[in-house]
Amino acid sequence: MKSSLFTEIQCPAGSSPEKRLKEFLEQAELADHLGFTTFWIAEIHCQPKFSLLAAPYVVLGAAAQRTKRLRLGVAVNTLPIHHPVQLAEEAAMLDILSGGRMDFAAGGGHPHSRAYECFGADHKVTHDLMVEALQIIRRAWSEEILTFDGKFFQIPEVVVNPKPVQRPLPPFYMATSSLEGVAVGARLGINLLLPIHTRTPEQVIEYSRAYWQGLETYRHDPTSRELGLLVPMHLASSTDQARSRSEAGIMSYFKTIADMRSDYVEWLTRRGDELPVRLRTAAGASVSFVDICARHAVIADSESALQRLKGLTADTGATNLLTWFNIGNVPHVLVQESMQQFAAEVMPHL
Repeated sequence: MKSSLFTEIQCPAGSSPEKRLKEFLEQAELADHLGFTTFWIAEIHCQPKFSLLAAPYVVLGAAAQRTKRLRLGVAVNTLPIHHPVQLAEEAAMLDILSGGRMDFAAGGGHPHSRAYECFGADHKVTHDLMVEALQIIRRAWSEEILTFDGKFFQIPEVVVNPKPVQRPLPPFYMATSSLEGVAVGARLGINLLLPIHTRTPEQVIEYSRAYWQGLETYRHDPTSRELGLLVPMHLASSTDQARSRSEAGIMSYFKTIADMRSDYVEWLTRRGDELPVRLRTAAGASVSFVDICARHAVIADSESALQRLKGLTADTGATNLLTWFNIGNVPHVLVQESMQQFAAEVMPHL
């Protein structure tokens, strides 16, 4: 079982980008000390109230210089808005700076952003484009001369530089919130990341089973593949304390995401644009804190959290937990305390 971390680095009112990034780097140093496997950070554009992470490789480059063992990755690289050769270069540079600690995850990006419109990407071809882009990135890292003639990209004979230093090459991960995306990941035989905060527990189980079955259908060895769950989390000495000290911070996140979704839908409607399928199926309605605690997060004392996580992994076959402690505007000091409690009292028993 891998115990990893995830963040989107929200910047709530009253804070500043400088302060929030400083806190993130301190959390990365702490994670390195505590033995977490990977720190995954999001890539999100055009939503300043929601995330600071429009340039995630710059942030991870800084984290690479403050850590020694912690692996670092973007979850996810929004493939439809980038040229894959550029991403291959940026990720390989991080691998060099970190001494071979880069992990790579792909996806369609956040469904509530205006990034597709900003960068001229087409929602309708997201998965097809991702498949082609992943082929290019893998070949860019492994072939001396890259030539590619595809539906979306035509690349002449070029030398892609630099290349990752780690051998074998880093495995690919893919994050998704849809059964269609699960099918793509299973067909490609790559590791999968699923969120529990935007899907019901029943959907998380359904998607995980579809993934494992899909791997077998496409003759990929399930024992060599990895399923990760993104889990918002807060720990304290009692469940009541964990909930009381994290409620305001966590609810700030869910309010922001609901407001952002509403704004995006209104904006698309005003423009006369068709709503993307991935937006129609995305969670975004208001949700109560009681429901979040019961279905979309692990907010508890250590023993209760351990039993909940064991249940999640048993139901899904997950072998990687992307714990999300600094969700919303949960105070930095409480994030650090919760990370330390998890590492001392939960991580060793998973």
